[in-house]
Amino acid sequence: MGKWNNFVRQFMHMGAKCAYCERELPEGETVCAQCAREEEELRNAEGFAGGILYAYRYGGIVRTLIHRFKYNDSPNCALFIAQRMAEFIGDYEVSADAVTFVPIHEKRRKTRGYDQSGLLAGHLGTLLDVPCEAMLVRGRETKPQYKLGAQQRWRNVHGAFALAEGARPEGKNLLLIDDVFTTGATVGECMKVLADAGANVMVFTYAKEFPQKDRQA
Repeated sequence: MGKWNNFVRQFMHMGAKCAYCERELPEGETVCAQCAREEEELRNAEGFAGGILYAYRYGGIVRTLIHRFKYNDSPNCALFIAQRMAEFIGDYEVSADAVTFVPIHEKRRKTRGYDQSGLLAGHLGTLLDVPCEAMLVRGRETKPQYKLGAQQRWRNVHGAFALAEGARPEGKNLLLIDDVFTTGATVGECMKVLADAGANVMVFTYAKEFPQKDRQA
């Protein structure tokens, strides 16, 4: 997975540290041997799941990195995650006219300082040489999904998304990006808005959470 290591290191200002555990590393490396083994174990080896594509199972070092990215003021993690996603999707024949993303509400973006999925989509678009377009807006603030049960999640995001002003999704093949797929409630709402506007949508996430009984030991 070394294709973009120097590129990633340059823009993340990583120094010689593992992107996951932040252990010191030899020059030119981005992931330590221990984390590389766990990363490979979490890598999606099954392809599409329920119509969506994901790069890794949600757990271990992947879960830790996502939490640091979203909640520890670490927007620089976005490029490393996007690089991993780009290398993963390179094994599939995916044709996209544009990359777009699941937006957070403007109030949360101001509090956090960035929209994590927007950052991922922007970097991924650059790496894949596909334009990134902000097609959606989150019209109302919703409760954090991780605090809710499955049915509550669907009710929480119902009708929460709309087309962004000036968005032109009709007739386009769109790659819809999010960090984690859990129940599908959030991406489902976004897909509906885009599909109703005439787009063909494929969901691609960095990670997918599985029910406890389906998780790898």
